[in-house]
Amino acid sequence: MTNFKYPKTLRIGSKQTFKSVFDYKLFAKNDLMTVYIAPNNLKESRFAVSVSSKAAPACARNRLKRIAREAFRLSRYDIPAGFDYLIIYSRSLSKLAVSDIKATALAQVRQGFTALVEQVYKRYEKRRYKEALNNAEDTGVCD
Repeated sequence: MTNFKYPKTLRIGSKQTFKSVFDYKLFAKNDLMTVYIAPNNLKESRFAVSVSSKAAPACARNRLKRIAREAFRLSRYDIPAGFDYLIIYSRSLSKLAVSDIKATALAQVRQGFTALVEQVYKRYEKRRYKEALNNAEDTGVCD
């Protein structure tokens, strides 16, 4: 039976970890959100979400965060493990009415999250392949 819980161990809590995910500079975005990923050398994925206070009032921001956490919880076994995932909602939300922000559905966020993770994971694989080639050239293995 699959465990769909979201314990505290799967949360990114420290500023240092947030910064390391940003510094890895691997992300994809759509009109609703940006998803950053970074490998974490753990067996499980960790997750965090951020919404700017300029994007929406507190009640709408909290709803967006709850929806993002739920999308991660439900998609946890569909996305690659061993990564830190960070969702940052777009500031373009500030142009929408609060009722439109509150109407954002879980299915919409989950679909966007999984699609963006897929895109950014492909970029990660390319980056890893290039690094492996560069390391092989540096050590003279390719000769």
